[in-house]
Amino acid sequence: MRKVLNTLWLVILTLALTVPCVAFAQEVDVEVPVLKSVEFNNARLVGEFSPSQFDYEIELDESGETPTLKSYSVTDGANMIFTDSFSSNSRGINIEVKMNNVSSNYFFAYIYPDSIAVDETNNYLKEISCELGEVYPKLNEKETTYSLYIPSDMTELKISAVAQSVGASCEVPGIITLNAEQSPSVKVTVKAADGTVRVYTFNIKRLEKTCAQVEQEMQSEDFTSLVEGELFHQKPEFKIILVSVIVGIVIILIAVKMLKRFAVKVFDEDEVEFFSFDENINEDDSAQ
Repeated sequence: MRKVLNTLWLVILTLALTVPCVAFAQEVDVEVPVLKSVEFNNARLVGEFSPSQFDYEIELDESGETPTLKSYSVTDGANMIFTDSFSSNSRGINIEVKMNNVSSNYFFAYIYPDSIAVDETNNYLKEISCELGEVYPKLNEKETTYSLYIPSDMTELKISAVAQSVGASCEVPGIITLNAEQSPSVKVTVKAADGTVRVYTFNIKRLEKTCAQVEQEMQSEDFTSLVEGELFHQKPEFKIILVSVIVGIVIILIAVKMLKRFAVKVFDEDEVEFFSFDENINEDDSAQ
């Protein structure tokens, strides 16, 4: 009887230890996000792409412009971060696919053709990206100050930038930690091959949306912009107010003009002045 009880207790103890472990293993089992496909502007992928391979080479075209994404697809629900990776040993593009704090990293090393034309004076910024953020207005060659809109509850910024010229490099602050109340300015420096620099300023502004709301919006098939149409001066309310103000000013101007035309005059233009002065009489008196 004692042997039976000991065996029973051993079985119960074994189940008590193994069942929670199995359940825990099932809870932590998460899907690893991957890059399903990718194509580049100004570059050609060498060889075939596979989501399970993480190192590639891309051959640049003769334009000398930094490659950018032409098209891509990732695991449903995942975010993609595109970074221009520059070092003394190699240069290329790093693509991070991230979902639920799990990520995959793909690196595409540059191959430079002999006939490539590199503009050594070009220090313009071509692209900047921030997870769940958006730059407004779009980058151009005239302005160096922009707004970077982020969710209202975002506390960590991860910024990446790409220079126009393949011979230039970008210096970004990397990961910035802040609280939900902070809206700092971020500097991005682009250094041309000849050493000249151009500094861009991005003023952080908060959207009236949380990270969860922005992420859900970005995953929508018809998503185009977080900012376009959302700023006050872009909303119908602003247009209505602007039109009302203009119409009000026009009405006031018309009313003033009509009052000037029809208002009662306080004097008679034909009335002879009570005191008159004859210049001819004074001249005759002085002559005598």
